Amino acid sequence: MLAGKKTYISAALLALATFARSVGWIDQSQYDMILGLTGALGLAALRAGVAKS
Repeated sequence: MLAGKKTYISAALLALATFARSVGWIDQSQYDMILGLTGALGLAALRAGVAKS
């Protein structure tokens, strides 16, 4: 279902969080937490993609 899309999803979440931070919807500590989670998600997706090839 999500084959080939997990990295794009994590990038989109990171872009959304960056936008939310820039307009002031979230504070810096919330942004840092989201940054850590989306970074970990992106690395996990990358690792899963490498394992498949």
